[in-house]
Amino acid sequence: AALHRRARIRLHEPQPEEVWLRSVGGLGPGDVVSLSWKTPRHVRRPHIEDADWNPASLEKVDRLPEDELVRQLTALAFSSLQDAFGKPCFYSDNGNAAFPPDKGSRSLAFLMANSVRAYSYGDGVRVDFRDSNREWTMAPMEDLRVRIHQAQCGSCSAGLSESLASEFEGREALLGVGLGRPFQYGDNPAACYLQVNHIFLLPSKRQHFV
Repeated sequence: AALHRRARIRLHEPQPEEVWLRSVGGLGPGDVVSLSWKTPRHVRRPHIEDADWNPASLEKVDRLPEDELVRQLTALAFSSLQDAFGKPCFYSDNGNAAFPPDKGSRSLAFLMANSVRAYSYGDGVRVDFRDSNREWTMAPMEDLRVRIHQAQCGSCSAGLSESLASEFEGREALLGVGLGRPFQYGDNPAACYLQVNHIFLLPSKRQHFV
């Protein structure tokens, strides 16, 4: 996803692939790019940010320092998840929030959190955080760099836990949050589940796994 002026866009069609990502030297928060894109004729709520784009057109043109990036994103942030996405329609068995498909005015948002914690869970990473209203738990973290780092850690759960705490555990943070595509699991109806895409601790102190 990217920020175009004050609007979010998601590079959706065609789907970005890791091979293509490596071919452009990777992308990370703060990269400024130029590319050809357009809003598709039909989008399905809440994923109104979907964009058709041309992968061959992408060019890196600049990079914002993390403190400047966070300053700009903070101006767009919500204080509560419900302000961004509305009320969940139910919660999964492990406690993650699920939102109704075909409704809502957005599927991507920035959120100010009063506390945040990331931890290893099964084959992935989960995030608990508190906004201005309440605590949210067990949101999957969908961040390619985190997934690569987790794969490199292998079976060293202690090392992974330590690095996750160093990177993402703190009292104040700016979160990039999103809603996944409609997914039906178990006896629950199809829903768009909450996920966390980025965590910026405030003040910034990420080591970016280097």
